[in-house]
Amino acid sequence: MKNPEFYLCFGRHGRYGSDTAIEREDMLSAYLMGKQLQLILPDCTAIYHSPIARAVETARFNALGMKCNHLLETEFLAEDASTFAIRSFLNRLLQNSDDHVHYYHFVTHLPVVEKLGLPFLSAGEVCLLSAANREEMLAENFTVQIISKPIVQIELLQNFPNLATLSTDEIYSCLANKY
Repeated sequence: MKNPEFYLCFGRHGRYGSDTAIEREDMLSAYLMGKQLQLILPDCTAIYHSPIARAVETARFNALGMKCNHLLETEFLAEDASTFAIRSFLNRLLQNSDDHVHYYHFVTHLPVVEKLGLPFLSAGEVCLLSAANREEMLAENFTVQIISKPIVQIELLQNFPNLATLSTDEIYSCLANKY
């Protein structure tokens, strides 16, 4: 993807529920989504995520796949954030970005996606917004593409024969050291 030149990605965390943790296979899917995005987009400037644990972990695994070291938590991506607060956050972020920034990634929840007027996303999917430049993105003159949640290939699962017994940090370390 050469043109357009400015991108925003809004991704949903892996599972839904008030107190459910991210599942192990969803960690692998989040990592694979990050790798997929890293292949088609410029370097990610930062990944912003909701403070809810599932979003934190999804962002962390996306970041590993994207090779992005800038993870930032924000209440503006929480499920109960107002539409005004979400839009104000995004506008400030875009207005204060320098010309070297071409891509931000956000890990959030379906209510936030809906408040932004973006298409429905299933758990683990990403909505990619593309614009010619930052000003066009601010003017909401962008195209929208849905990227499906990656299917965890059998080959990857074979590298984790004891996946069910591994902790989140152990899975992260294995991915970081092997791939």
